[in-house]
Amino acid sequence: MSSSIVTPDRVLIVDKRLVPIDGEQFHFIQLQHPRTKQEQSYAIDQQTKTVFELIQSTRSHSSWFINDQHVLPDGSLYIITPVNIIFLLLPSLWSHARLNSIPLTKIINDSFKQLQLDNDFIFEKLQSICDIDLKKNLIKLNNEKLFLWIRDRIDRLKKHVEDEEHAFDLICEYLSDDIIEQCQQELKLHGNVRYDIPIGQKTSSTITTTVLCTLYLLEKRSSSSHANDKVNLSTNDQNVSKTVVDHAKQILFEHHLNASQSSSFHEFHRIQNKSDCIFAKRARCWNAPHWLDNISIEDNCERLLPSFILFCAFVKETSIDGYVIEIPHNDLTTTLEDFGQVFKQILRFLSDHDPAKRHCMSVSPKRIGEKGWVFEFDRITFFLTTFTPHYPETHPRYAHGSKKYCDILFQPELSFLRHTLPDDTPETNWTQPITSRDKIRVAFREHGREYPIRPTIYYPPSHDMIRPLSNDLDDVIEWWL
Repeated sequence: MSSSIVTPDRVLIVDKRLVPIDGEQFHFIQLQHPRTKQEQSYAIDQQTKTVFELIQSTRSHSSWFINDQHVLPDGSLYIITPVNIIFLLLPSLWSHARLNSIPLTKIINDSFKQLQLDNDFIFEKLQSICDIDLKKNLIKLNNEKLFLWIRDRIDRLKKHVEDEEHAFDLICEYLSDDIIEQCQQELKLHGNVRYDIPIGQKTSSTITTTVLCTLYLLEKRSSSSHANDKVNLSTNDQNVSKTVVDHAKQILFEHHLNASQSSSFHEFHRIQNKSDCIFAKRARCWNAPHWLDNISIEDNCERLLPSFILFCAFVKETSIDGYVIEIPHNDLTTTLEDFGQVFKQILRFLSDHDPAKRHCMSVSPKRIGEKGWVFEFDRITFFLTTFTPHYPETHPRYAHGSKKYCDILFQPELSFLRHTLPDDTPETNWTQPITSRDKIRVAFREHGREYPIRPTIYYPPSHDMIRPLSNDLDDVIEWWL
């Protein structure tokens, strides 16, 4: 007697309503994701007319063991979860049915028709957010209904997550940028959205920002600008030629080169050259304009804002690893807690002037101190590290003899991808370091500056931005309060 064993090539968590009968394969339909605009796999249970979305959760260097007999190389976990069809239809409604009533056929494309949902069912679903004329089969998006519906989604979801901001973040995974912005205004909500930019939406914003900053830099060259001058950065002009963009790029590189070769020595160079991090010495960092003691923190931030916007606009193209703000160590930074308040003011100023209007610091202070929050500017997320004269030689944040300045290093998470840094892990090969992460940890330990490693990779990033003198994970400098 022989038996055949089918070896799976995926591991899925599936609603039992979708489990195939008689070994049939799943039938997936490709639709545009409402936020990313990329092709996404969906399935439908025709009996209940429930639409499901296929979500892939993956980590590198992972696999599955199946029944202790087979190794499945794809270590991803595929989850098939219900999704409200309102999210799938909202992009078309927002684009075509906000001002005028239109036939239902105008918002349902050929791909969506594959779900085989009848018009009566779709009308029933959309009445939550639309005004519907059943006699004429016309439909119009009702903004008031829409935002009440989104408000209801958030209220339901926040019962199962940490707070309202977290719930809003999750809802934003299915909303376009302009709808998110309207939600923030209409519902007085703030989130910290960490999602990839929809395809085709980055170029015009980047070009406009670049040109504005280029004009600002050119103006600075031709005139002596006073410290208290305010810079008005408007992003309305979209008619920018390639010649102007190329010129903007040239100004960017020239400005960065001049800053790097400035006659005034930056203390951060000392930290960078003596750091135990194996990437530090060859990292390319852009220095912010020199911090002036005789003006306010806000005015100093105003001075550095154009260069920070420019840094973010081209960080992908220029392969720059970090942006450094160097603050004089004086009465405002007497203790680490004092420095934390200066640090908070800088982040808040940048957040308030975020071109992408994410305003990541506008959430509640409690949210900043929790898992899931991250500093973001112009849709770029950052890993922030600080070095100050407060730390002793045995501390991993030791400033290597720098006594005059406190340094804030903004590292785009893109930089870690560029250097192919392995996934974070609480495990370390101390005796035979293999990965670059192992080697960095071992190097810090060998030089007497071992940094504590958490037993989990899930923790609030804000807790590590300014480390306490004790270097104890249980001690936290709550700079955000």
